Amino acid sequence: MAVQENEKKSKRRKVGLVVGVVAAVVAAAAIGAGTYAAFTDSEAGPEGTQTSGTLDLVVGDTTTSTLFTATNIAPGYKKDVTFTVSNTGTIQGTLSNSLTLSGKDVTCTEPERTAEGGACKAGGDLQDQLTVSVLASPVSTVATPAVALTDFVKGPLPGSGTATLAGGASGTYTLRFELPNVATPTDESNPNNKVQGDSVTLGSRFTLVQTTIG
Repeated sequence: MAVQENEKKSKRRKVGLVVGVVAAVVAAAAIGAGTYAAFTDSEAGPEGTQTSGTLDLVVGDTTTSTLFTATNIAPGYKKDVTFTVSNTGTIQGTLSNSLTLSGKDVTCTEPERTAEGGACKAGGDLQDQLTVSVLASPVSTVATPAVALTDFVKGPLPGSGTATLAGGASGTYTLRFELPNVATPTDESNPNNKVQGDSVTLGSRFTLVQTTIG
């Protein structure tokens, strides 16, 4: 009987030891599953603000659309007209332009009828005799040959499509208008009489297009 009691005690100790080991493993597992913080580091990333640029074309000044005007002109008339085109924005652009022309006979005088063969032309003749040359432009300071206004408006001003204006930059045009004096003949058949009482209107349009994208 003593032997059996000893064996039972030995088995109980082994079971207790196994239970203790299991308990220890469970405890260790519980510790490993707990909430803890590893090494961390947080830094602010780069930031910034982006704004769009501007492209703003101003022809002449900002208060009037009439760049030049003349009245009561006569043979021998000459006038130089200067105006500017400005990019008041911040982005470079390419400048282009186009011209338009219209004319009319406002007053038909007797000398005009005689010079024109008995009837005044409704569209007038001033645009045929008035000449224009470009003395300076954003791309050149070499004067262009003087041509009749009717021929002048068939093309744009110099530098159209090639001249560039940086942000805040401006360009200048100087145009010379002349009405040549035809000396002979001295009677009413003189060709200058054809322009009596006539008027012309020269129009222009300028466009500024962003030079580069991106």
